Amino acid sequence: MIDFNTFRALYAEAKNYDSEGKYIMERGWQEWMNGLDDADEIANMLRKIYSMANGGFSEIVSHYKNMKQMCNFFGIPYSTAQKWSIEERNPSDYVLLLLAYATINIDKMHKSE
Repeated sequence: MIDFNTFRALYAEAKNYDSEGKYIMERGWQEWMNGLDDADEIANMLRKIYSMANGGFSEIVSHYKNMKQMCNFFGIPYSTAQKWSIEERNPSDYVLLLLAYATINIDKMHKSE
């Protein structure tokens, strides 16, 4: 599981790149990568971080079966998520950050239960 401070830094850095490939290639080796199995797993994690940082709420939802599943998992009222989805309202930046962090770590969280 990637720690929150590391994730937050990677998420913020991803917002500064207009290319996923460049974002991934310029990371270099970082200590958090030691906990992952191979280069493909690292690249996949960075791809997800980049896509969620730059794709917003709709990109986060795409990592779930559907928006209803995501809402049930996080306890978000479905009507709120619908408003975010059609951009009638926008989730706060910190909400997006926390949703993205949980989404990145969801598999690891379920394994530790």
